[in-house]
Amino acid sequence: MLWVVVLYAAFQPGLMSVDTIDQYAQGLRGVFDDVHPPLGSLLLGLSGRLVGSPWLILVGQLLLLAGSMALLVRSPDGRLQRRGLFILGVFLVVPTVWALAVTLWKDVMAAAVLLGAVAALKCRRPLLALVLLMAGTAFRHNALVAALPLAIPVMFQLSRPRWRWPLRALVLAGLVAGLVLTPSLINRALGASKAWAAGQLFVFDLAGIYVTHPELFPGSTLEQDTSAPELARSYSPFHVGFLLAGAPDARPVRLESLPGRRDVLVREWTRVVRAQPVAYAHHRWETFRRLIGAFEGPVFFPFQARIDPNPWGFQLPDQGLLHRWLRRGADLVSNSPLFRGWAWLGALTALALLSLFDVRRRPLAFFTALSGLGYGLSYLVISIGCDFRFLYWPVIATFAALALRVTGEAPATQTPSK
Repeated sequence: MLWVVVLYAAFQPGLMSVDTIDQYAQGLRGVFDDVHPPLGSLLLGLSGRLVGSPWLILVGQLLLLAGSMALLVRSPDGRLQRRGLFILGVFLVVPTVWALAVTLWKDVMAAAVLLGAVAALKCRRPLLALVLLMAGTAFRHNALVAALPLAIPVMFQLSRPRWRWPLRALVLAGLVAGLVLTPSLINRALGASKAWAAGQLFVFDLAGIYVTHPELFPGSTLEQDTSAPELARSYSPFHVGFLLAGAPDARPVRLESLPGRRDVLVREWTRVVRAQPVAYAHHRWETFRRLIGAFEGPVFFPFQARIDPNPWGFQLPDQGLLHRWLRRGADLVSNSPLFRGWAWLGALTALALLSLFDVRRRPLAFFTALSGLGYGLSYLVISIGCDFRFLYWPVIATFAALALRVTGEAPATQTPSK
């Protein structure tokens, strides 16, 4: 609670980027599109209508992160619980956690509810865990990758000991179907218009190939936006935003035109990737390498440092001593391994392997590590930028899996408590 109060005092009503401001505006109007998952926009707008700002969401995600981790480090063994309390302390003070936890991002919302699902599974509340996993898939487009491994312990806790594998497999298939369908069902319920957020990925991949193979560019649908030399000047493996904004001497690719060119872009992407798979793989690796910080130079956008200009006049209490101290601490380590994704993915890999060797004793630790690792590695093929926030769930999953290994857990096949 002290952690929540301190961070609220220093950063309320929560850091907001351009994406957050767009979500908040959509929530206030009640008109949504699927560029940003509309459930997060709805909650941000609801907070704005109730209290005049999005601070309720800030408090909610802080409480869920801290409370869930506190549950994970509990143990009836006093010696193990002391080790768990040390993990909790590190979790609360490390800037990698709190510097992003105070930002109103869909990445943080998704990580908070996924951590809540892990805590619910430790407490043997599989139905609550399922609801939180569904919320995670609704908060972040690609959170399904993180939710699927955690659906397996949900299935085990819902199953009866006498059930055979065919029946358990049927239950798991139902859980997976529910997780897959949740985002589209919520979009329909909220009347969200289709803006085809994935179009940015296709443009990014095509540009990455055309930069090294400009001979393939003639006939591209991107010719109506820009030229091959302009594309080369705008392209950066760090972020698709450079293509959408354009360089000073290069025209941008028009984001609003992408939904109307969906079929054409998909066909072009398929054709070009088949023609140059090596160039595609190189582009994907160069972007992923920068995302995980495996390069010389400063980390690309480790965290949001302010509230971007907005029509509601939201500003940070940045003159306060507490804010300045915390901000200075985060800045000091912003280029350290604490904000290098390779360090967290490496730790998750080690935790996953260790948990695999005793998966019967610590199944939840294994599936939690697998969830974070799979989510992080999925950016090898879906990343459109190198913001560290994309790896926030792997960071949180590292602490969660470590806590489960240190403090222990009940067997996954135990009959669920009523």
